[in-house]
Amino acid sequence: MLGQVTLTWRRLGIGAVALVLAGLLLSLLVAASGLYNIAASRGHPFLLREFLELGMRRSVEMHAGRPVRPDLTDSGLITLGAAHFEESCATCHGSPGQDVSPVSAAMLPKPPHLHDKVQDWSEDELHWIVRHGLQYTGMPGWAGDARNDEVWALVAFLRILPRLDEESYLAVASGNASPTIKQPDEVASLITQTCARCHGTGTSSQTSAYVPRLAGQKAGYLERALLDYKQGFRESGFMEPVAANLPDARLREIARYYANLESPRFSPHPSPEADPIARGQRLALEGDGYRLAACASCHMASERQDYPYLAGQPEEYLLAQLTLWRNGGRTGTPAGRLMSEIANDLSVQQAKDVSAFFASLPPLNQATEKTEQARGQEE
Repeated sequence: MLGQVTLTWRRLGIGAVALVLAGLLLSLLVAASGLYNIAASRGHPFLLREFLELGMRRSVEMHAGRPVRPDLTDSGLITLGAAHFEESCATCHGSPGQDVSPVSAAMLPKPPHLHDKVQDWSEDELHWIVRHGLQYTGMPGWAGDARNDEVWALVAFLRILPRLDEESYLAVASGNASPTIKQPDEVASLITQTCARCHGTGTSSQTSAYVPRLAGQKAGYLERALLDYKQGFRESGFMEPVAANLPDARLREIARYYANLESPRFSPHPSPEADPIARGQRLALEGDGYRLAACASCHMASERQDYPYLAGQPEEYLLAQLTLWRNGGRTGTPAGRLMSEIANDLSVQQAKDVSAFFASLPPLNQATEKTEQARGQEE
């Protein structure tokens, strides 16, 4: 009796394997024959569409995990994510008041209007989708492979997207951009219509504390940073797509434009406590007397045009960059590798302190420094 049961199960196993192999062989024959019509205009058969939808959803749920997330109600993250969505995502997914474009609507599958669909996914799942993209859908992965911090900015915005109408969406996504204002040349037009979504102008500060202040920054540093983005040496899902589409000469013009722009005299972002600023000041001006040199030797002097001014930069931005270096990011250039070593010698508290100190200073720029140098020579 036991032998008969064993034989029956063995025959069932062999039959199952044969059935699977036959299915695989049939699939290969169909693919090799070219009989299946893969035209996007034809659409997927119902069962195939349901199969792909189920596979996608279960795969995202399984792989999303529980990553460490920042405060997604942070207005700086939301405005940064909104600007990127308008610049890069709305083309396919539409936006409040603007439907999916006819070209995107002809894709298979059609990119969903996220205003209606984003609530179907958790924050962790949204992060995974934006970070890695989706196969067979046209949804790309994030351009800056190591920039999870940027991905969270988009997730923060997507969470509020369903609550926005056309007017409130444009208010948060446009930043300082003025697409309807005519500019005298192409560089000014590019900056007004694109760069100003996130960055400051001659009269307005940057839209997010996670974005650097560019007005009055050194032209040499800005040009090097833009070229690093273009060549893939410095990662950023925000900046790489922008820089990649511009010729080197145009990047130099953009760098000079911002370097010659007077920095608006906004009040510096204060730290809630005085002690971190005092500790950061000692570290920035004197070092720690052991491993760390004074930050000011490179970042508050004009001799090195390839090192940026840090005075007046947002505390959140500075701390985010130090954290990125501590986590192994931004090491694609010699300067980046040097800063990675320095950042790893900083404790978490020291990184916070030195960021608080530089953020407490009034913005320093080339125009101001030249004026002060001229006054000193006259005296």
